[in-house]
Amino acid sequence: MIKKVLISILALSLAVGVFGQSLEENLGSMLSDNAEMYLMPLGDAFGASMNSGWYHRSRVHKMLGFDISLKAMVSAVPEESEFFNFALNESAMEFDLDDLVGQDINPLSLTFADIYYETDTRTPTFFGPADSAGLLVTNQSHLAGLFEAHLRTEMTAQLTSQGVPASQIPALVDAAVASANISGEVASLDLDLPLPPGIGLAALPLVMPQISLGLPMGIELTLRGMPDIEDEDIGTISMYGGGVRVNIDQFIPIPLFPVDITAGAFFSQLSIGDIVESSNTSIGLQVGKSLNLLIFGVGVYVDAAYEMSSLSIGYDVDPEFGIEGNRIQFDMEPDPGMRFGAGLHLKLIPLTYFNVHVSQTPNNTVLTGGFGISLR
Repeated sequence: MIKKVLISILALSLAVGVFGQSLEENLGSMLSDNAEMYLMPLGDAFGASMNSGWYHRSRVHKMLGFDISLKAMVSAVPEESEFFNFALNESAMEFDLDDLVGQDINPLSLTFADIYYETDTRTPTFFGPADSAGLLVTNQSHLAGLFEAHLRTEMTAQLTSQGVPASQIPALVDAAVASANISGEVASLDLDLPLPPGIGLAALPLVMPQISLGLPMGIELTLRGMPDIEDEDIGTISMYGGGVRVNIDQFIPIPLFPVDITAGAFFSQLSIGDIVESSNTSIGLQVGKSLNLLIFGVGVYVDAAYEMSSLSIGYDVDPEFGIEGNRIQFDMEPDPGMRFGAGLHLKLIPLTYFNVHVSQTPNNTVLTGGFGISLR
């Protein structure tokens, strides 16, 4: 009987600690060239969230002014990113058909496209529904036809080499094929392949503490991150970043210039054990106006930024899958693009602030909220 397994199906894994799920629950039985399509919405959302919340107004702190903040970012995932079409690649799978005819014949090598229906490959991405996992359904009639054609070709060649008269060969081949029960054999293979479900979330949330400090010459330094988290299953979770902003309107030779113009550049990195590493860069401009009314204050601003992100995935595969080196490693780089947004800054209690900011990246709408202690 056929004992060949789908060794080109990879056991990958990924998840994020904020979902309260292990890194082994969300990816399995995934072809390497489909893993990127499964995870790309995660890469987009990671980058959008990690590049958010760096500031809460258009004006930089004065010399030695500071704020200590807690930022929360939520990147919404568009509906079109909840599903993808699983690609049937050209990896070959061999079928040993000796038992069907009771003699040695050459094995039959078929691709995934030969085995499965190409029209039934829609399946959730990482953020897709958790209750509608895809299924690659075996095209049994097509597969049976390929089995029969292979048997006829091989047996005809064998009988010819044995010197059987050509006039007798078709009847002998027909008899062998009729007794082979090809349809029953195909049905018994159970090659239908369940695909990974999503996690059923419509957005990626992140929470990030950070601190900003005013320096000479209209420069503001910002650092963010949290202590490393040790997890016995996945290793160390690390998240950090930093950047600078510079007051631009100070160089404009117009007294009492009516708005604040600030340029900034930021970098952040997130790693989850040796499985996930995300790097993110944002370079942008903020324009707005802040007003202080005694102990209260309000500010509005708009901003634009050019952003780049990358996501690296690595996973040690169980040796039974036959992967050389037993490790899968691939990198994803979502297309860089522009982000546009607007924010509101409020100071309702002395020495504290609250802000909200909404922005749009090429793939995600991001809502950011911040609260903190602020001086100068």
